[in-house]
Amino acid sequence: MKHQSGSASALRASHVATIRRGGAALAVMLSVVGLGADARAQQAPTPPAATRSAPAATSAPQRFDLRPSGQSRVLFTSDAPIETVDGISTQTTGNFTVDVSNPSRGLSGRVEVGANSLRTGVDLRDEHLRGPNWFDTARFPNITLQLTGTDITSPLAPNAPVQGTVRGHFTMHGVTRDISARLTVRRIPLAGEYAGMGAIGIDADMLRVQGEFHVALTDFGISVPTLLRLKVSNDIRVRVDLTAFRRAEAQ
Repeated sequence: MKHQSGSASALRASHVATIRRGGAALAVMLSVVGLGADARAQQAPTPPAATRSAPAATSAPQRFDLRPSGQSRVLFTSDAPIETVDGISTQTTGNFTVDVSNPSRGLSGRVEVGANSLRTGVDLRDEHLRGPNWFDTARFPNITLQLTGTDITSPLAPNAPVQGTVRGHFTMHGVTRDISARLTVRRIPLAGEYAGMGAIGIDADMLRVQGEFHVALTDFGISVPTLLRLKVSNDIRVRVDLTAFRRAEAQ
């Protein structure tokens, strides 16, 4: 019996030792697995933080100058009941400063026409227009449009006409009024089919501006005599067809 009891005790001790060895081995395995997971976590690349896209860059404003070469014209029309009179001046000066990526950002500029340069095709009529009862060019030699802004936000892409409205101060006969004009703007770079135009005097990128607005002579202190109201309209249609050349940047 003692022999059997000793054998049982030895068996139980052996079983406990086996369990203990198994538990130790399991602990070691779990520790290794845990260390491996930690190592993988440390080695795994951290996903890049979400970045906010930078705002689109804006271009610097560019200046375009009108040249006294006859490429720009200002036209006017008086459409009275029994006579239509058309006039023109090619003696225009001025400039525009514009951000071609978004013209609504601070457009500025000035267009000036010498009142003495207006021609209607009849010399005597032109002489009368220059007199004190009409434009009175001796006192008010210039007609000007000072640009103050535009609603055009689309970029002026090369050779792609863009339409919109421009605002400004129009001065004639010594009186200034606010006006708005519908216009079409086209930027023409000297590239591609338009390269090599220096031979005909075109040596810079161009901005062509075509627009129209109406003015009333009485708003500017000019009264049409009663006997002429069948031939001269109080409402004058003004059209501009301007070609401005980009000024070279200072070196």
